[in-house]
Parts: sequence; C-alpha cells; structure tokens
Amino acid sequence: MSKVMSMKEAIAANVRSGDFLFIGGYVCRTPFSAIHEIIRQRITDLTITRSNAADDFDMMIGAGCVKRFIATFLSLGVYGLGRCFRRSLEKGIPRKIELEEYTNLALPMMLMAGAMGMPFVPIRDMAGSDLLKVKSFMGEDKYKLIESPFDGRPTILVPALNPDVGIIHVQQADEFGNAQMWGIGGDCMYGANASKKVIVSCERIVSRETVGKDPSRTIVPGGRVVAVVEEPYGSHPGYTPGFYDADFSFGYLYQQASNTEEGFKAFLDEWVYGMEDRTAYIQHYIQKFGYEAYKKLGAEFDYSFPVSYAY
Repeated sequence: MSKVMSMKEAIAANVRSGDFLFIGGYVCRTPFSAIHEIIRQRITDLTITRSNAADDFDMMIGAGCVKRFIATFLSLGVYGLGRCFRRSLEKGIPRKIELEEYTNLALPMMLMAGAMGMPFVPIRDMAGSDLLKVKSFMGEDKYKLIESPFDGRPTILVPALNPDVGIIHVQQADEFGNAQMWGIGGDCMYGANASKKVIVSCERIVSRETVGKDPSRTIVPGGRVVAVVEEPYGSHPGYTPGFYDADFSFGYLYQQASNTEEGFKAFLDEWVYGMEDRTAYIQHYIQKFGYEAYKKLGAEFDYSFPVSYAY
C-alpha cells in the first residue's frame, strides 16, 4: 500500500509532544522540511539526537520544541556555536534544555546497537575524557565502566538508543518507503533502523523496479516506514548530493538572524510560520533572492562509471 502523503500529514500523524526523535542529516540531506513542520505544529518536549548537529537542531531548540538533547556537539560550521543552543544553556531561553554528551564515535554506535537489537555496545574512545564526569538526565545509565573479560582493560559500555520516530531525507524512495541515498552516510542508516517508525522525505519518488536495480543503496526497508513525502529541495539550506549544493548565503542569513532573540523570532515568522509548506518556502526564496540564485544551487548531472547489473 502506498505511504505517500504531505509533510503536514506525516508529522501530524506520527510525531507527538514528548517523543524521542532521531533526525538524519549528518553533514548533508538534513530534513529541513520536516523540521519546519514540527515547529509549525508547535510540537514540544522532544528528545532529539544525531551526531554532528547543526542549524536544524539549533532552530528546534530556539523554537522551544526541545526538552532533551543527546549530543556530540552543535555548531553552525564556519559561523561557530549555535546561538539558540548557547542561549538555552547559558540563559534558559526559551527554556534550558537537558543535555547528555557523547563522542562522535559513541553516539553512532549507540544507534547501531539499537538498530541491531543489542542492549548496549562497548567503546573505548570516551575513556579518560571529562565526558565521563558529567551526567544529566540519563544519570548512571549514561555509561557503565567494566573490565574487559578478554584482556582486563577498562571498557565503557554505552546503552542502545531506540527513538520513537526517525526522520530522514534521501535522494529517492518508492511509494512503499524503500529509501535510497548516496553521499556522506554518517549515522543516518543506523538512526533510521534503530527507530520504531520512520518518516522518509525524498527528492523524488521512483518505482519499485528502480529501487530493485540497485538495492545496495537502500538504507531503510519499506516495512519500517510509515510515511513517504516527495519534497524537492526538502533539505535546503543544506545540500543533497546529486541534486543541489549547500546554500552558504542562507546559512549566513540564519546566523545573523539567530544572533538575537528578536532576529531569530523574525526569521521563524518569515521562513517557518509564514509558510504553508515547502512549496511556498521555495517560492518565497525565489521571490526574495531571484530565480538565478535558486537555479545556481542545482547540481549538474554527472554520470558515474558504468555498472553492469547482468549476471
């Protein structure tokens, strides 16, 4: 059965206040369309996670959607630490989020454990770091320290993560939810498969036959997916390999706006609350910055080396 629906329908049917969300977008393919819709629907008290969090998480924190954050770090890239993130931690604006920090190896492995049905996973990269000294809402369950049964060396066990909902943006999917991606993978595949259900946003919907021709690109099977949303430019101002580049000018615009509470509110009013959906968002972008600026983001088509599927 087809699972295709609008983003408004997908979020309204599957995301509730208080949920634990994995939100894909490790460097690229950030599901900004879904994030804007969560903010528009004023969903709150969320626990969110992903390695390499960026302006998408900063925006959700500033909009008051987030209660807890299982993190590695959050930055605006060349523009430094997220402004809303910093205001939340330092001043409690709009609320002080609860933060639990791990390394960029530990967190993906926690999601991997969740995807594989394991209760925990051993790591060593946090050993000796101050991350072991600071515990927040996870308390004593943030990690356990044991001696390895094989060599007696100190070993850290971190718990598996199983979010209520995984939200990812990919290049293509079929109507049943078989989602395919390429480019930097990060923790996207593990986070999606660790989640109890998945919302897939994609640049294009393709046939089941197209998916079947290159199944190794499928990162999450349709059986785990509850909604498929065809959302061209759904990752803007981030980038989606093969489709469009990162919009660094827009990133600067966000950084400047989020420097102050007033600027951030005006940004949300214009680009999130003032937009009905992603189509309206793109049209507003074109009206404000011109079609040339929009067109310039698009990727030229580049063939890969030919691959034979014969056997």
